[in-house]
Amino acid sequence: MSEIVRVVEEAAAKLNLTTIAGLDLARSVSLVEAINTELGTNLSSGVVADHPDIGRLAAHVESVLAAQGPQEEVAIVGLHCRTGGAAGPEEFWDLVREGRDVTREIDDPVAVRMFQEAFPGAALPRYGAMPDTDAFDPGFFRIAPTEAAAMDAAQRVLLESSYHALEDAAIDAATLRGQRVGTVVGTTGLAPQAEYNAHSLLGSDTSVMVSRLAYHLDLAGPALAMDTACSSSLVALDLAARLLLSDEADLVLAGGVYAANHPGVFLTMQSLGTVSGTRRCRPFDAAADGMLVGEGVGMLVLKRLSDALRDNDRVHGVIRASGTNQDGRTSGITAPSTQAQAGLLRGVLNRSGVAAEDLGYFEAHGTGTTLGDPIEIAGITSAFEGLTDRTGYCPIGSVKANIGHTMGAAGVLGVIKVLLSMRAGAVPPAANFSTPSPHIDFSAAPVRVATEESAWVPGPDGRRHAAVSSFGYSGTNAHLVLSDLPAPARPQAARPGRHLVPLSARSEERLRAKAAELATALRGPLAGADLADVAYTLQVGREAMAQRAAVVADSTAELADRLEGIAAGESAEPQDLAPPLAEAARQWAAGEPVSWARLHLGAAPRRIGLPGYPFERHRYPHVWADGTPIERPTDGSAPMSPAASADSARGGGSAQPAGPAEETAPGVPSVLPELDAAAAAHLAEHPDRTSLRAALEAEELADELAALCEQLLLASLRRMGVFAAAGERYTVQELIGRLGVVAEHHRQLAGLVRLLVDAGHLAEDGDGFVTTERCAAATLQWEETEVDRLTGGLLERRPEMAGFAKLLTTCLDAYPDVLTGKRKAHEVLFPDGSFTAVEGVYHSDQDANALVARLVADYTAARLERDPEVPVAVVEVGAGTGGTTASVLPALSPYSDRVRYTYTDISRGFTRYGADRYGSEHDFLDTAVLDIERPAAAQGFAGGEYDVVLATNVLHATARIDRTLANARSLLRPGGILILLEVTRVQPFPTLTFGLMPGWWSFEDTRLPNGPLLSAPMWRQALERAGLGSVRAYSLLATREDRALESVLLAENAGATDTAAPVEPAVPAAAATATAPAAGRAAAPDGGGAAPATAEGGALEAMVAEAVAEVLGLASVAPADDFHELGGDSILATQVISRLRDHFPIELDLGGLFEAGTVAAMARLVEAELVDRIDELPESVVADMLA
Repeated sequence: MSEIVRVVEEAAAKLNLTTIAGLDLARSVSLVEAINTELGTNLSSGVVADHPDIGRLAAHVESVLAAQGPQEEVAIVGLHCRTGGAAGPEEFWDLVREGRDVTREIDDPVAVRMFQEAFPGAALPRYGAMPDTDAFDPGFFRIAPTEAAAMDAAQRVLLESSYHALEDAAIDAATLRGQRVGTVVGTTGLAPQAEYNAHSLLGSDTSVMVSRLAYHLDLAGPALAMDTACSSSLVALDLAARLLLSDEADLVLAGGVYAANHPGVFLTMQSLGTVSGTRRCRPFDAAADGMLVGEGVGMLVLKRLSDALRDNDRVHGVIRASGTNQDGRTSGITAPSTQAQAGLLRGVLNRSGVAAEDLGYFEAHGTGTTLGDPIEIAGITSAFEGLTDRTGYCPIGSVKANIGHTMGAAGVLGVIKVLLSMRAGAVPPAANFSTPSPHIDFSAAPVRVATEESAWVPGPDGRRHAAVSSFGYSGTNAHLVLSDLPAPARPQAARPGRHLVPLSARSEERLRAKAAELATALRGPLAGADLADVAYTLQVGREAMAQRAAVVADSTAELADRLEGIAAGESAEPQDLAPPLAEAARQWAAGEPVSWARLHLGAAPRRIGLPGYPFERHRYPHVWADGTPIERPTDGSAPMSPAASADSARGGGSAQPAGPAEETAPGVPSVLPELDAAAAAHLAEHPDRTSLRAALEAEELADELAALCEQLLLASLRRMGVFAAAGERYTVQELIGRLGVVAEHHRQLAGLVRLLVDAGHLAEDGDGFVTTERCAAATLQWEETEVDRLTGGLLERRPEMAGFAKLLTTCLDAYPDVLTGKRKAHEVLFPDGSFTAVEGVYHSDQDANALVARLVADYTAARLERDPEVPVAVVEVGAGTGGTTASVLPALSPYSDRVRYTYTDISRGFTRYGADRYGSEHDFLDTAVLDIERPAAAQGFAGGEYDVVLATNVLHATARIDRTLANARSLLRPGGILILLEVTRVQPFPTLTFGLMPGWWSFEDTRLPNGPLLSAPMWRQALERAGLGSVRAYSLLATREDRALESVLLAENAGATDTAAPVEPAVPAAAATATAPAAGRAAAPDGGGAAPATAEGGALEAMVAEAVAEVLGLASVAPADDFHELGGDSILATQVISRLRDHFPIELDLGGLFEAGTVAAMARLVEAELVDRIDELPESVVADMLA
């Protein structure tokens, strides 16, 4: 009673109340809320009026508490986690017990580049990197690879960890279908996506993250996503316990997950100023200066303790009590509150029934910040006042010192740390701690930092007790009290003798892997396990799958022997079995239900922890959201990575400082400066092909060809009996059935439908589409005269398009037969095995092929100059009919005695064609068959054999770009280069022609919508992720990188920086200057002073220069002059935009213009905007632009 009186008196005193009689409603509510928080009651405000003095109110509260009785404990029967440095709970405990800090420096090339651009000179941040966040088994969860590729990494690791937690609980997931099983998951943030489509939306949405888990397991209980920032997962555990105790669920999967799935995470945290400058998280230490980010997932399986005991579950520990509250108004929205934390801790501890002095460990929030840590210790000290006079008796620590701050997963990982400590009977040491913080008064606190591992002695009741806190910067706090539950004595020993051990998996290969992992465990940590427990756990605690095996053994050693046999591919059929075992083995093999209880009559086997399912490891690297390339000057002393440095000479592209992955290998001088210069010179030599006029003409031609494709496609489909009038409604599946499209062309038909939707001939209608009036107005039929009229009109204006028109009409004429399976696509594209139908297209891209040839030739010259004794080896992947080969081989002829050119293709027909057509004239050419989707070494190619790997419009036609690039890179020597020529914008022509080939639609990863293509920024990211550096993206046309119709991409097989000075490029000074500007200002052409922009340097540059000069009040400015160094600011940039609007009817982005820096870069922004909006501009304006 005295304790309750004290609580009531303190609550009144905090409200400055000398009496509680006659309180108004607002103060009554405040008083009751304070009492409820402290004591865990649920009083209403009316009790104050009913009991108008402190004594009577305290008596009433005491009666309420007595009536409530002790709260039932919640059992934790299963757990699993993954963190930085740990693929599972055992590894997690090892790193915690050893006090290791497993954080490491970020190494993702995109993240490194973004961070260095945002914070020049700052040390790269460290973080707790969870292993294999890009690995996933989509088939196990019945998820399509394309959908898996679009899923956030957090969703994927959550699915696998949750399934492993159920396995740890020895619960057959199939038995949960339709049951009252809840899922509550703490998570934070929404990842930016590379594409915003259905898959990426569902793949990143936090609500879908939780419901996907419930969907896969077919659960009927509540599925709730919790986001209270750092406290999310502990709040999730509190809510999960409430669901069980209120009888809303019989079992709950609860926990949290966080993956640092975008480079912006590190930029944001650095900007907040909470990240450790010394790059170590040191909670409660004198040297503490901030936190570090960490990745992790932790999932628990919770049941009411009475249910767990009834079911004979293995109990890791129990939640004695839990709770949450809010800071309310503090000094700032993210600032913590000592009072709120203290009130929460005291209330939960009181409800738990655990005496304060019996706590044997305290897992703190402990972020290592100079504000948060002292407030947390002050809150603990305040909470324990009146409960104990002891100080320094309870060890404290924070797992954030080991693995970083895992945000939405932080609380549950602290709980798992405590549970593993209880199991081991050991208190682990705090990582990164040496000297107590002078900002913390430990002398008055009940806690002390655990400086070394110590034995965790049970309390007077024979149990170990601990507290766990998690505080969100949102102001939402969570706290719980845990206790262990010593296993009851076994009523009798498990029955000796032979036991049937069933195994199953989704595939034969996974079954062997499962057998191997279990055998390893039985030889190691499970060597002393009871065989009956092993058998029973696998009988009742694992989902039965299609591929099965049954093993009979009388010891764990014999079982391990037999499992190793299965892993090696040996038969597992048991021999000479007693009737019960024989019948169970037969039923198991036949897929029939098995009554496993019959095998354990009179015994009481237990569920134990065994290895979980060995998921397949398919890689799904995250594709960062595309953004407009940012043009910025670079430090003249830094190696350059110009994404289109040659573009700088003609007004497009982007440049960034090279990151660590982009620098050349030791002892391998980079030849990239020569190639930058070569590209700049090549483009400068062909202004008629690289000007704004050429870009506009290319866009116009693309539009004309697209219109022809749409008309001819519509005519072909009408010939098949659909789309003759407005108002026809179909789903894709209905259209497939109506037209009789065979399975291998289903994806193509969906692509064709999307093409017609984009063109306005079809309109989306619910889950289907409907023909529009525009479709009805297009009266074209597939008649020879009509086709000739349309194609003839195009060829009259564009005779160079003859090859495209011929292939297009050939393919569409064959659509009815190909789509319905009467003819094969290759019979149309390659009639009688000839290449005449496609040669006109393959050999049409002379400008791009000429640039590729120049790059290969200049690389060869530079490489031979540096190392004349070693011949240059070039391999062309997917050479086809030699459209690029025809340009490259003549360019290499001057070096024919010191170069080897290997012409490869997946088809032997193409390699024979290449040998016949090019071999006689170029004796340095040889041919070979190569499938770039398979490891090259398995096909007879030596690793690191080539200086140049060249591929033209072929790598996109593979299932997995990451795998393909890894195979391509394996062919390269250190310092070698990969050159790609790729279509980088979706267009109807290739979809209608080459889209007939099934390989066009075989991709499994993220591409541009409606086909297998990647944009130039997507290629850049893919190349960097493959370990290739210094990526360049050249476009012949003056278009923005992400809008380029076609790109030449170059990347280097790089390592550490070489100190050798690069060879000076033998190109005009003006071109070299544009290629690699130094910090602040590019070198002046010809060594002179800053030259003013002139019409010869570009009309757009001259106009922009005039506007800048006028705003800044200068006589003139040069294209390379830096706007900021000249005195420009955001206000002046706004004035520049205003003046440019007088010249051009376009809208410019202030941020983009301000960041552009130089006059030349500003001009490129204007140019890109003009190209993007050319259709909206008046003809007079276009004429003036092209004049």
